[in-house]
Amino acid sequence: MHSIIKIVTVLTSIIINITFAYKANSQSTPPEGVNIPTDIPDPVEETVPQREQQPVITPTPTPPPKLQTPETPRITEPVSPSNLRFNIKKIEVLGNTVLEDEINLLVGKYENKNLSFADLIQLRTEITQLYIENNYQTSGAFVINNQLLNNGIAQIQVVEGQLESIEISGLQRLKPSYVRSRLQAASKPPLNRERLESALQLLQIDPLLQQVNAELTAGSAPGRNILQIVVKEAPAFHSGVVIANNQSPSIGSVQGNVFARHDNLLGFGDSLSAEYGLTDGLDIYSVGYSVPVNSRNGTINFRYSNNNSEIIEDTFEDLDIRSDSETFSLSFRQPLVRKPDTEFALSVGFDLRRSQTFILDDIPFSFSEGPEDGKSRVSAIRFTQDWVKRDAKTVLAARSQFSFGIDAFDATVNDSGTDGRFFSWLGQFQWVRRVSDRNVVLASINTQLTPDSLLSLERFSIGGVDTVRGYRQNKLVSDNGVLGAVEFRIPLTENPQTLQINPFFEMGWGWNNRSDNPDPQFIAGLGLGVQWEVIKGLNARVDYGIPLVAVEDKGDTLQDNGLYFSLRYQPF
Repeated sequence: MHSIIKIVTVLTSIIINITFAYKANSQSTPPEGVNIPTDIPDPVEETVPQREQQPVITPTPTPPPKLQTPETPRITEPVSPSNLRFNIKKIEVLGNTVLEDEINLLVGKYENKNLSFADLIQLRTEITQLYIENNYQTSGAFVINNQLLNNGIAQIQVVEGQLESIEISGLQRLKPSYVRSRLQAASKPPLNRERLESALQLLQIDPLLQQVNAELTAGSAPGRNILQIVVKEAPAFHSGVVIANNQSPSIGSVQGNVFARHDNLLGFGDSLSAEYGLTDGLDIYSVGYSVPVNSRNGTINFRYSNNNSEIIEDTFEDLDIRSDSETFSLSFRQPLVRKPDTEFALSVGFDLRRSQTFILDDIPFSFSEGPEDGKSRVSAIRFTQDWVKRDAKTVLAARSQFSFGIDAFDATVNDSGTDGRFFSWLGQFQWVRRVSDRNVVLASINTQLTPDSLLSLERFSIGGVDTVRGYRQNKLVSDNGVLGAVEFRIPLTENPQTLQINPFFEMGWGWNNRSDNPDPQFIAGLGLGVQWEVIKGLNARVDYGIPLVAVEDKGDTLQDNGLYFSLRYQPF
């Protein structure tokens, strides 16, 4: 019996080595005497940062800041006997820079007529009312003093409202220029109340500010105003710890995470963040810095992440498979449309991604087609479009990202058909609807499409707590993929955030362009989540997903049995 087992082992070794030798020349040959199972998990995919998720934006109406405005400017006008009339052929309106056509229509009704002084007063009242109806509440018109009407020409002067100054109080760390610059574009003359209130609402939802109150007061002359702003800054420093089984079991599913972020490090709205995570087989850290560069919330963003992992599952532990990877990201994001209920932004970025895999701890080795001696290098230009539309009950969010892998900065380039030269499109769509005063439904679709065979660094992963619950993290990894999800949030307590249950249904489908498709290609899960705010800052979550599509070689971890947990404590 022992001889038979030995013969089978030798034959298996020969078959596996023949299989590896048959693959593309970019894939490494195992060291002599080392047998590598064919179902080995991809060690690179486990170490790269999670694909960026769209934040869940719950529809919550934000009351606009109350803007108190002074009365329309009043200027002493001449008094004339009511029975005195003049033959007015032309009426000149001076000082207006807006509403030209509307004013001409009003003036046309009075020209070439015998008018009393009361008629001119009525005309200037109509012009003033026209300004008010178009939200120019601090603008007005008056009849010019000491004008001779015998020549048939009457003159009406318009005083258009403008800001004399912006006075800001209540700031502690944030520089006044941050607030002032975001109001100046909206306060250009003539002063428009609707435009100014919109800018104040944008300040109200700015994460750096907790409360904004505003008042317009009369300035040094008619039509001149002072905007007084009283603000309360939001807490800028945030930190916490997270314990969750959200990593792949092959590198240790339970991860401890510590994070810290300062949203206003140097006082002008710049943000610095850092994060460190650890599992039995993973050591990961990242740091990011974002700085605003203009008053329309344009930002330059830099991020660096470094990951070191090793496969710890018993089946592969003796092979000492490990991976080192790092990512440098630099991007510029600029909102083109920015309103309290709508935002559309464009961003362009450049990523340098590097990964190296090893076998027997220090021998470079490629586990798939494309990498050269275990090295994967991607230099990618990314062009992203973001759109959000919200109201009191609904949020619609969409993101589109085009990625171009280029032959630059030592990117992986070979003749295997799988290298760092590629094109891909990532699309994300999210719909959130408040179906009652307390219940919310969320639906999302994520997809990646590409005509190329991708390195593992750029492939689409399906399975796990962020994609399809009921399966282990990254169960399917493919060039192309589609994810769909529906989730309900049903509060069980008076405070909706204290305790809620979340029924969900999720599914995903992946396929490749050159290599064999994953087996199975399609997975789906149905289940229930529970969220509990134990105390302020301490949140617990448990999800249980039932897999609707059976998979082979199912493990025995909590993830493999569809159970996920997360404990998050954020005191700041």
